[in-house]
Amino acid sequence: MYTVTGLVPDAEYQFRIIAQNDIGESEASPSSEPVVYKPSQPGEIEITSIFKDSITLEWERPESDGGKEILGYWVEYRQSGESTWKKCNKERIKDRQFTVGGLLEATEYEFRVFAENQTGLSRPRRTAMAVKTKLTCKQKYIVILNSVVISWKPPEDDGGAMITNYIIEKRDAKEGAEWQLVSSSISGTTCRIVNLTENAGYYFRVFAQNTYGISEALEVSSVVVMKPPFGQPGQPVASAITKDSCVVSWKPPASDGGAKIRTYYLEKREKKQNKWISVTTDEIRETVYSVKDLIEGLEYEFRVKCENLGGESEWSEVSQPVIPKSDVPIQAPHFKEELRNLNVKFQANATFVCKVTGHPKPIVKWYRQGKEIMPDGEKIKIQEFKGGYHQLVITNVTDDDATVYQVRATNQGGSVVLIPKTNSFKSLNVCDALEFLHRHSIGHFDIKPDNIIYFTRRSSVVKIVEFGQARQLKPGDSFRLQFTSPEYYAPEVHHHDLVSTATDMHRRYYQTLVKKEWNTVVSVARISCGGAIRTQKGITVAKVKVAPIDIGPIAGQIKHTVTEEGGHAKYVCRIENYDQSTQVTWYFGMRQLESSEKYEIKYEEGVATMYVKDVSKSDDGTYRCKVVNDYGEDSSYAELFVKGVREISEHYRCRTVRKVKRRVDTMRLLERPPEFTLPLYNRTAYVGENVRFGVTITVHPEPRLTWFKSGQKIKPGDDDKKYTFESDKGLYQLVKSEMSATRESLLSYEHYAASEEKITAAEEKSLEERTVHKAFKSTLPATILTKPRSITVSEGETARFSCDADGEPAPVITWFRAGQPIVSSRRFQVTRTQYKSTFEISSVQMSDEGSYTVVVENSEGRQEAHFTLTIQRTKIPAKTITSPPTIKSPDIFPSSSYILVTVLFPTRFM
Repeated sequence: MYTVTGLVPDAEYQFRIIAQNDIGESEASPSSEPVVYKPSQPGEIEITSIFKDSITLEWERPESDGGKEILGYWVEYRQSGESTWKKCNKERIKDRQFTVGGLLEATEYEFRVFAENQTGLSRPRRTAMAVKTKLTCKQKYIVILNSVVISWKPPEDDGGAMITNYIIEKRDAKEGAEWQLVSSSISGTTCRIVNLTENAGYYFRVFAQNTYGISEALEVSSVVVMKPPFGQPGQPVASAITKDSCVVSWKPPASDGGAKIRTYYLEKREKKQNKWISVTTDEIRETVYSVKDLIEGLEYEFRVKCENLGGESEWSEVSQPVIPKSDVPIQAPHFKEELRNLNVKFQANATFVCKVTGHPKPIVKWYRQGKEIMPDGEKIKIQEFKGGYHQLVITNVTDDDATVYQVRATNQGGSVVLIPKTNSFKSLNVCDALEFLHRHSIGHFDIKPDNIIYFTRRSSVVKIVEFGQARQLKPGDSFRLQFTSPEYYAPEVHHHDLVSTATDMHRRYYQTLVKKEWNTVVSVARISCGGAIRTQKGITVAKVKVAPIDIGPIAGQIKHTVTEEGGHAKYVCRIENYDQSTQVTWYFGMRQLESSEKYEIKYEEGVATMYVKDVSKSDDGTYRCKVVNDYGEDSSYAELFVKGVREISEHYRCRTVRKVKRRVDTMRLLERPPEFTLPLYNRTAYVGENVRFGVTITVHPEPRLTWFKSGQKIKPGDDDKKYTFESDKGLYQLVKSEMSATRESLLSYEHYAASEEKITAAEEKSLEERTVHKAFKSTLPATILTKPRSITVSEGETARFSCDADGEPAPVITWFRAGQPIVSSRRFQVTRTQYKSTFEISSVQMSDEGSYTVVVENSEGRQEAHFTLTIQRTKIPAKTITSPPTIKSPDIFPSSSYILVTVLFPTRFM
């Protein structure tokens, strides 16, 4: 036996033996079988794709297979900083490509690959550096009638430049359907998509855009169906049965569809009957209800359904039948032992125990922030013991668990509630204080350790101080917040985005923080190319805007009034979801009322009031309060009964209900905020030359234009020799005379347009984003931004339609009827600007009624929209008759309510 040394790794060897004596050497023996070694390590690893939960690897073959065929490969991974490697594949893979799934978002991983032959595994080949998965966020949405609202968080990585706008697209959930642009000028992180088809399915996706390009799209993970997405409640269970009552309980639906459940509807029926009867006309907000007035000996069944902003759910399964028959004394529930507030260490367990008495046996349920707690057996455990003891256990407590809990016991004798609390690191005390502020629509906006103090040195109760940054939250208001401690401010503040009460609840843990400069440029150009636009250094403020309300205004119920001649009547309408753009108008019949000696009209902070003075018989009738803002409209009606004209009892006995047809305010449809159809462009000039900046703006109504130089307003008359202002039918120009070779050549010029009409802050921001969007994109497919709306007008009136378009090059806008283009004539007028066209029909006739089409087209694409014109014949009534009172059927959901799709997506700018 002999040991051979000095062999080369990963090489193949054969051996033979030669014998030798004094005479000489023998012939060599036959060669041995080749000695097989393990293969060499695989070639370099390449990362081919990265997603939020998976990474795909590719690698080269080993330089040496060790003398035997490569049987396959093994892939292992580990998180950066960990020492243990984990296998990715359970069986050998023969391909030199593998996708590792089940990874965490925004987490760094290392990978290594082994090659294997009959001898064994090679040495591993590792990735040169850690690879990080992408970051997105969970999505949720609420479907309300035929619209959907999606919202998302700004990208964590903006590619080195501020996000200028977001682009939203939709696609029908049908084979072969194409993506359609919803909007390319979204400034905030919320978009409402309307005019969707009921019960149809859609996909949506979002892009982020900055000065360098557009990010990858993030698409909703599943089809969004235009119907309430929440499920039905659980099967009702009847218990605590007496001779004429029982307690019915049920589980809430597994999903509430993203909107809080407003109420439950509980119905009963006799088992042998088919007719279902509601057990109460009151709202049922809990998942337990005491049903009374049952008949002893009859067999009853129950069913339940729920309602939220998205509509009503399906009915639950029918309960098992019950027969009221036992006669037992009723004792209301009572808690024998009070619950104590708990101060729990991080990651410890919180246990609440209560003892409940009552007869029949009460139904006990636990709630968290008003929502019933469903035990999962791990994080949440709910148990019941002998003697009426009930227990709630919350394991591994974190700050997320520090909130208000409730335990409720219910039987026929009534319902009683206890409110325990858990405190983890003082979070709950702070939440209580913020809840008080938010209930009064006040945001603190400066929550940090320095501003949270104890009442006394020995106290365990904390309070919030320093209200210098606090603001009254009115939707649409803009204000500035000072960056005194930027690490404690929420991302929406750093991104100059929409703020709300949720901003105070942000978790303030930042590993790195990039400070953003404040900028309010609408359209920007600078003299001489090259170099960055000048910013205002040292300004440590964030310009933010209060987030809009989720649904449109709601006009509260107005009480009817009965009075005599010569008296007066007062009507008060309390408005929900009002904001600064809310306008209130009062009507008597179809006549609009103005403030005068006869009518005293007031509106202040959501309360609309009207006095009718010196009432006469002619004042008897129906009065209407109409509420309108940027998010929708609503109306409320009330009657004035003048004694001797109408009796209120006769009115309710003989009234009829008819559907109210909403009138379309055509003039309101024509009002538009100013829009830059041609933005500013950079200019280069020689010393001594004149420089001319020009923009075109929509002129309905006439806008007011202001020019800025390096953030400073250029006022007419300050220096007429240096600056000249010109305007002509929508074209506005600034002429800078005799350029000089100074720092002036590096300064930026800005312009800002504002309409003389009322324009909301949301519209102004949309205008900014659309203009900036155009300035950074050289080509853009023709797109309809404002679709003409279908309207109804009376015979002989004027019908107006308008279409706003976008695209580079500027699109051609053409109007069609029955496939034929419409040209201007005596009654038909078509006007066009670069990005807008208006179509007007004067003295409409019945023959003009029908469908119309507008087509927007350029070299990059084509889009069309359809609308209809409905004409009402003019009728002259013989006598004006006061219409009977109208009962406005309640909308299940206001048309401007939001669905929420929370989407946080990665951004990669090229």
